[in-house]
Amino acid sequence: MKKFQFRLEPVLQLRCQKEKEALLQQSRADTLYRERLKALKETENTLNNSLKPLPNNPVGELHRILYQDHLRMKMVQQTHQVHLAQQKVEEARQVSRVARQERMVLEKLKEKQLQEHLDYTRMLETKIIDELGTGMYYRKHHTNR
Repeated sequence: MKKFQFRLEPVLQLRCQKEKEALLQQSRADTLYRERLKALKETENTLNNSLKPLPNNPVGELHRILYQDHLRMKMVQQTHQVHLAQQKVEEARQVSRVARQERMVLEKLKEKQLQEHLDYTRMLETKIIDELGTGMYYRKHHTNR
C-alpha cells in the first residue's frame, strides 16, 4: 500500500508560515498601539497635574500656561498616533484572519484527501481479503474431488 502523501504540503507549510508572520505583525501592531495609548494617558495625567495654579508667582504661572499648551498639542499628536496605530492593528487582524482562512482551507483539503486515501486503502484490503477467502474456499472445495 502506498503511504499517504499530500501533494500540496509545501503550499500548506508556506501558508502556515504566512499565518505565523501575520500573527507576529498583529502582535507588534498591538504592542505599538498599547505603548502609544499609555503615552497619551501619561501626557493627560501630566496635564491634569499641571492645572493647579501657582500662587504669587507670575513667571511660574506663565511657564505653567505655556507648558499646558505644549501638553495639549502633544496630546493632539499622540491621539493621532493612537488612531493610526489602532488602524494598523485592525489591518493586521484582517491579514491574520485571511491567512488563517487560507491555511484552514488547505488543512480541510488535506483531511479530505487523507480520508479518501484511507477509504481507498480499506477497500483494497477488503478486496484482497475477499480474494484470499475466495481462493481458499475454491481450493478447499474443488481440490478434494
